[in-house]
Amino acid sequence: MPPSTPVIFTYFPKFIKTVCLANTQLPPGRPIVADVDTESSRICAYIDFYLKLLSVLHPSYIKDTYDFVKKICNQPVPHNSLLITANVESLYTNMKLDLILKSIYEAFLESPDPFRPDIHLLELLKLTLYYNDFHFDNQFFLQICGIAMGRIYTPSAANIYLKKIYDLATHTPSINPLLYFRFLDDIFGVWPGTVAQLKEYEAHLNTLIPCIKVTFSYNNYTIEFLDTFIYKHTHSNSLTTLQTKVHFKPTDTHQLLHRSSFHPQHTFKSVIKSEFIRFKRISSTYSHYSFASSILIHSLTSRGYNKSLLRKQKLKIWREYKEPPTSRKEQQKYTEIIPIITHFDRHNLHLNHKWASIIRDNPIFQQQQNPISPPPHYLGL
Repeated sequence: MPPSTPVIFTYFPKFIKTVCLANTQLPPGRPIVADVDTESSRICAYIDFYLKLLSVLHPSYIKDTYDFVKKICNQPVPHNSLLITANVESLYTNMKLDLILKSIYEAFLESPDPFRPDIHLLELLKLTLYYNDFHFDNQFFLQICGIAMGRIYTPSAANIYLKKIYDLATHTPSINPLLYFRFLDDIFGVWPGTVAQLKEYEAHLNTLIPCIKVTFSYNNYTIEFLDTFIYKHTHSNSLTTLQTKVHFKPTDTHQLLHRSSFHPQHTFKSVIKSEFIRFKRISSTYSHYSFASSILIHSLTSRGYNKSLLRKQKLKIWREYKEPPTSRKEQQKYTEIIPIITHFDRHNLHLNHKWASIIRDNPIFQQQQNPISPPPHYLGL
């Protein structure tokens, strides 16, 4: 077995932030303790296999931007309500080790599974949390507070850790948000009360979990969340609903793959198509889609892409692209694909090609699409 890689501490600056650290010129950043091919990486992957299943069970869970857009787009809201977002400041480094274990233990109790080794998982968690040493500046350190960004189970553990906020924040004796969704440490909601009441609510949330501080932002009409702008739209019948459009962060310079790069031709087409699809899935109207697309077209044209082809793809995506199926019944309409995956080398390419031929000739798999397997000549064999 090859020797394990030492656990290295790395600092990733957040250049979008303007506040600098004390006595330095560095912006705030994310402290990362890399956990790739270390002595604990496989243990952490084993823990995450079980934690990930529990981390998505809370009602405020958001899988990604598209999931968020589906949940809030066209939702009716009071015309005078506030759109709010909140950020949990320095979440990972402020999570208490004993509370992490307690929250995961409670999650095990709420969702029992006779085949899940709860006791052993908690013991492994203790080992990886309390003995999280790392190397930095030719010295070794032990992290005694917080959870390491870089461990594979960190996002799942953080999701479970913050579940308490949802349970308490949506059942207060005073005013509660009309909508409340959370993507890790970022929160979105609709507030039916006043700004003063929102400040009181913020102070209340900051008393729920030790060392966890939530900071709110609010606006009457539009607000940023993830890579979207959420805004209120009042229809002709006076109904006010939430709508979305694409949001580009100030640091987004649109440095997509340059056309002169030595990549296969289909790669450039995929770059264009995926971006237009993303814009369509986020944009509530064609005008929003067109505005975001114009920024992309301008950027890609300067990087060697054909403007005419970009415009044709833009219109094609808007007219023809359909959302992927979400329900099991819709998914059954689509024929399943059998991927054949092994190591990418000369010998396995021949083996994959042989397996694919055997499967195609087997009547059991006649209802399936052709297996996906690169032929031997893919590497010039």
